[in-house]
Amino acid sequence: MSKSFEIFKNKINKKTKSKKIIKITMDKAFKIPPKSPENIISPENLVDCLRKLIGVKFKFTGKPRTDGSSLRKLIARTIFEQNISPEANAGDYEIMPPRQKGVPRLIRELIDTYIVTTGESYNLQVWNRVPNSNSILVNYTSGDKIQCKDIRLIFIKVNTTEEIIESIIVLTPEYIEKKFGKFGKPTIKHQLMISNKIRDRIIKSEDSILTFNDTDKLTYQVRHDYKETPLAMLKGPDLKHLFSIQLLLEMTAKRIIGITLEANDTKNRGQALERLILQLLGYSENNIKGLAGGYPDIPNQLLEVKVQDSPTVDLGKYSPEFEDSIMPEIGITTKDIRYLIALTNAQTGLIEGVVLVPGEKLGEVFTYVSETSYKCQRSIPMAFFEKHKGQCVFNP
Repeated sequence: MSKSFEIFKNKINKKTKSKKIIKITMDKAFKIPPKSPENIISPENLVDCLRKLIGVKFKFTGKPRTDGSSLRKLIARTIFEQNISPEANAGDYEIMPPRQKGVPRLIRELIDTYIVTTGESYNLQVWNRVPNSNSILVNYTSGDKIQCKDIRLIFIKVNTTEEIIESIIVLTPEYIEKKFGKFGKPTIKHQLMISNKIRDRIIKSEDSILTFNDTDKLTYQVRHDYKETPLAMLKGPDLKHLFSIQLLLEMTAKRIIGITLEANDTKNRGQALERLILQLLGYSENNIKGLAGGYPDIPNQLLEVKVQDSPTVDLGKYSPEFEDSIMPEIGITTKDIRYLIALTNAQTGLIEGVVLVPGEKLGEVFTYVSETSYKCQRSIPMAFFEKHKGQCVFNP
């Protein structure tokens, strides 16, 4: 029995420590690599250990971060209570990726967890590592190493209606690629950090809005009064019909504070916000039915729309931190794009404040995440998970 597990048992038996301290002990234990990659729990024992979770009740919130975190902790606790693998000594290993990006939170047993719910297919997203690659995550002084291809992926299928765990499927990256095809080329995602302190300052300001004027390039070309809405949001901007930030402020930002975005996760809230902004700008229903889906979200107004309900905001492929030419024919770069960020309550969906600034000002107020993140994706048919309903299996 490992030292960490003994500590965990002692804390329970003595009943002198809070559950919070026990949780911290467990979380910390799983972030430490195993003494050796050879010592981890075997696929057979892993399946036996997790089988008891089939049919277990799971409160589903519909918020991916919350549900994913809850299930990850459930998996960790189930393994932890049985017998976690021995941990490596501090000087015997080195985490290779900067800031441990791409290293699973359950590195102790070389596992990553994913929640599967409904739909015709499941879009697997693996962040900051190429799953079936030889890229090294952990280097040992002994010469051992943990590579991306060594990480086992645990898929937990949840029945969201009955709120129970229906199946658990453990797959290796090699199995996934052989059965469903190779992972897609990594998609780079830039991120922006909005601290709680700055967020609170904006929300508690007189009008709960942070705004700056347009860039010098646009200042003398934009319109400050509303006459008509350009016919098609999907077309590039006609500078004669480009609304100024101050006009956008009156038409959109001031009017959305206090509105609740009825959606379960950040992505859907983002789409709901985009539709709301389009309505307020006067675009027709035909335009609103087909969202642009590019950069910026509303090309006709050089307007990128974001929801912020966690400290980080996913900026996507482009970031104003780097001045990229977006519309070279009229000299528009990422610095000129206007960003409307709704500061939204993660629990209620209520818009509590708004940021409306040109891209060049984002970095003056907020912090760019120093290193870009990326994800590798692979679609898996939902029928695969349905086929193994009621089972806990490994590479079936």
